[in-house]
Amino acid sequence: MTTQADYFEQLTPENAAVLFIDDQTTLTLGVQSLDMTLLKGKIEGLAKLAALLELPVVLTTTGGGAEGPSGALLKGITETFSDTDIINRLGILNAMDDPRFAAAVKATGGRKVILSGITTDFCLIYPALSLMAAGYHAFIAVDASGSWTKQINDWALHRLIQAGVTPTNVQSIAGELQNSATKADPVATKAKLPKMMEWFGAYTPAPSIIAQNGAYKEG
Repeated sequence: MTTQADYFEQLTPENAAVLFIDDQTTLTLGVQSLDMTLLKGKIEGLAKLAALLELPVVLTTTGGGAEGPSGALLKGITETFSDTDIINRLGILNAMDDPRFAAAVKATGGRKVILSGITTDFCLIYPALSLMAAGYHAFIAVDASGSWTKQINDWALHRLIQAGVTPTNVQSIAGELQNSATKADPVATKAKLPKMMEWFGAYTPAPSIIAQNGAYKEG
């Protein structure tokens, strides 16, 4: 089980993995817990962040994937990870009950798993609980996940928090990863800083002001 020490350990590019669970085109249409444009933008932002920091990812769909009624994964994911296999499930709602998905998560080597999924109360909650039971520390990117209503989404998050899952948001994830990467290797991180600031400018509001002012550049 996740220990108290696990909660104080920061996310790092070495200990984290990102799981995109059923972020599919048709399913997205039913989400009303947050604005659809915001939702798609944050899902894409999380995908781009994972690629930029070279985090391992696992992709999965429900209902048979692109050929099924739930539709394909959003383009923000598939275009970012065009060479990554998608685990298409049929009839298995809890992705962790699919041996292929569970094996793929284990293969990432990540102890801290960041989840984006639709819907929070259905296809996301079940694997999140299973991941916690298996000893992983699960994080829910709440602005990159959604449900049919805000009330449903809130109650799903309450249940997840009771189980020890950590709710967070995409900007906070980026900041934590950036901070820990800088502590570990300031030189390598500095080389990536311009691209990170471009990411902040594209996918979060306030840091774009910093990028416009050139504060990240050497004088």
